[in-house]
Amino acid sequence: MNLVKQKKQTVIIITALFLLAVSLFTFLQPLRYSAASRLLVVQNYGPNTDAYNISRSNQFISNLLAQVVYSDSFYDQVMASGYKINRNIFSSEVNKRKKQWQSLVSTRAIADTGMIVLKTYYQDRHTADLINQAIGYTLMTKNSQYHGLGDSVKVKLIDNSALSDWPVKPNMVLNLLLGLIAGLAASLYYIYLFPNQAGRAVEPMLEAEAEPAIAYRPARTAPVYTPSRAMEPAEENFPAAPAVEQDIEQAGDDEFEAYFKGDINNVLQK
Repeated sequence: MNLVKQKKQTVIIITALFLLAVSLFTFLQPLRYSAASRLLVVQNYGPNTDAYNISRSNQFISNLLAQVVYSDSFYDQVMASGYKINRNIFSSEVNKRKKQWQSLVSTRAIADTGMIVLKTYYQDRHTADLINQAIGYTLMTKNSQYHGLGDSVKVKLIDNSALSDWPVKPNMVLNLLLGLIAGLAASLYYIYLFPNQAGRAVEPMLEAEAEPAIAYRPARTAPVYTPSRAMEPAEENFPAAPAVEQDIEQAGDDEFEAYFKGDINNVLQK
């Protein structure tokens, strides 16, 4: 849990990338409406037939017919059913046409009931409804061509085709939920697999982007320091130096005073 808290930005980024990819994949697909109906497989048995065997037989036939709907043979039967379905909505190439047909039709047999749920999808609501009715009609009239029980098996329409008011494919809510789960799982796996490397290339970028820009401020000039008079060193009154010359003169006078005695010649002789 501590690792998740430390690498939460990595988890958020990886999950967001998954959601972005799923969103692009979802919204680039064409929006399609649906038409849904239900059919029931009924068999004619005598009064002494085991109900369990009847149920198992109905389940087998309903599963068989639900798969037969995707075949090329059944596609040809639907196109020839008289419902005037535009063939131009399908490709002329066999493989592409088969993929288009299988993506347009969805069938599901309900276990132990003999019921078949039939759904068709197309961008146009009217076309989706038309194809659904054509498939139901073909199952009711041509089912004997796909099993060996002859006329003892009947297929009845129990719910007419019902159209959706809004596009049902792609399922945006489901796709985004799956993308969120996949993104969280991938991000957690990544940070646990590479705990020391997770987010190194991403988190510094996010921190740099999150840091507020510093406004430009002009550089301040250093103030000129002017010392105040209070800071000036005080003048000290040192005692005057003794008069050296006066001492010399005094010493000279004392030295020559004995020889001078008022006569300059005494000094010169000395």
